[in-house]
Amino acid sequence: MKYLITGASGFLGGRLSTFLENKGFEIIRGSSNLKIIESSNYNNWVLTEFNNFESLKNICNGVDYIIHAAGPNSDYCKQKPKASFDFYSLQTKNFVKAAKSSKIRKFIFLSTAHVYNNQFEGLINEKLPTLNNHPYALANLEGERVVREIFGNSPEHSIILRLSNIFGFPDRKEVNCWMLFINNVCKEIVESQTITIKSNPLINRDFIPVNDFCEIISKLCESNFVNKESNIVNFGSEKTLSLLDTAILIKQIYLKKYQKEIKIVIKGKMRATQDFRFCNQILEENNLNFKFKNSEYFEIDKLLNKCNKYFAS
Repeated sequence: MKYLITGASGFLGGRLSTFLENKGFEIIRGSSNLKIIESSNYNNWVLTEFNNFESLKNICNGVDYIIHAAGPNSDYCKQKPKASFDFYSLQTKNFVKAAKSSKIRKFIFLSTAHVYNNQFEGLINEKLPTLNNHPYALANLEGERVVREIFGNSPEHSIILRLSNIFGFPDRKEVNCWMLFINNVCKEIVESQTITIKSNPLINRDFIPVNDFCEIISKLCESNFVNKESNIVNFGSEKTLSLLDTAILIKQIYLKKYQKEIKIVIKGKMRATQDFRFCNQILEENNLNFKFKNSEYFEIDKLLNKCNKYFAS
């Protein structure tokens, strides 16, 4: 099978490319960053010019599966909402049209759980309305709309994967992923032997190790859906941890690994928050739900190793 992964110079795209290559699949790594392509040790890179339809069509020819991991992060969307929206309404639309004309088997669009709301409460499943008006949510919703407009709603042809909070080590130090809470905590531990929680430490999050994300992508490409009515799919761990409990967990892993105590500094005001469950209902209904294996410990361990390599003085 042949995969095209856009955003392959980024966090998710980079790890996914390596994961699928290690499984023996043929991978095309797509990036709009020419400098990274020219400096890479891999020879399977292509330049993704999202405004150039013919170039995109050539890239898609012969590809079985496309995972569209390219896109602006939350901070960029907040700073440049129009440019972020246009990336999906114009450039991604161009790309999806090229993919459709090339007769690929399946197109997977990476979206976010944050389209539902800016604060979660109760059960979050795919049937809930999308109420978040943050530019990041609105931009991703536009990308979802584009994919469904061109490929339709059937999961046989396209999947919109709404992801909760993914963490893990990147392929390269320079990858823009160190603002993610767990990644940032591991980096700070190595740099200053402390963990600083700047926001409310009681906020709950649903965290997924990036390796589990890679596993579900592989599964979604290989599997058929029983229910073919909707291609919107949640993927989370279906459990929550507060920021404080997450920090304590990382502190314990670090202590066991290096026999060093870490101080947790809380700067955010403690306020009780609502619990929630980000539910993989569509995966469950189609007998595709992921069986988690406590891989967060493995991912945190590897992340600490990488942080030591990248940031230890």
